[in-house]
Amino acid sequence: MTDTALLNWTLNNVLSLLVIMTRVGPLVFLMPIIGSTSVPTPVKALFSLVLALILVPIVHVSPDTFPSSPFGYLVFVGSEIVFGATLAFLVRMVLSATDIAGQMVSISMGMGMAGVMDPQSGTQVSLIGNLWNIIAILIFLAINGHHLFIRALVESFTWVQPGSIHIADATFRGIVSAVQHMFVLAIQIMAPAAVALFFGHVAMGIIAKTVPQMPVIIVAMPMNIAIGFICVGLSMSYFLPLMIKNFDKMGVELFQLAKGMGG
Repeated sequence: MTDTALLNWTLNNVLSLLVIMTRVGPLVFLMPIIGSTSVPTPVKALFSLVLALILVPIVHVSPDTFPSSPFGYLVFVGSEIVFGATLAFLVRMVLSATDIAGQMVSISMGMGMAGVMDPQSGTQVSLIGNLWNIIAILIFLAINGHHLFIRALVESFTWVQPGSIHIADATFRGIVSAVQHMFVLAIQIMAPAAVALFFGHVAMGIIAKTVPQMPVIIVAMPMNIAIGFICVGLSMSYFLPLMIKNFDKMGVELFQLAKGMGG
């Protein structure tokens, strides 16, 4: 009798683990930092398994929610992937703003062709964008932003039952608002350096007209690079509170978006 009860307990917990893994896995693989292409897939899978094992005694998931048919399981997994991708998309928009701002500043500095490989996305990005992106990630980790994901993940089992995601108009409006805010944040990040570079270009244009003998092209390039790096360095005191403010706002929107998908 004891062996039967132990066997039932084990099977129920295995089914609960599979249900939790279906939600934890997509979120871990799609979230920033640990979900980047530079992190090996076995490490992500192991982290997902460990996190799911920790959540088994914490969250209450009924084994009956696990689909019995193959088609039902595909729909179940698809809905959980959409849920994880939606939450990860919100944070990626904040970090993508640094790439957009860095690309625009690099072009103004004359360093548009100089790029480095971004380990987060696996694509080539500008030097300034990569610098801002790394600092933004460090700020995100310093304020325990990654804890927001874990907290939202744990509480999402209360708001959204596994396999029962509800996409409403508010969800689409939240996604559109996140994309809109990404461009606004990019302008805010690049504003100090972009304004200084703009006035630098205007000054060199005036000099080119008043002193035609001066080789403006030769002088302008190192001057723009110097102005760009100086302004980027001076704007770090402005960059820090700006990113903290936006990460705090992202945390509020993250929970609102997760609650909204609960129907």
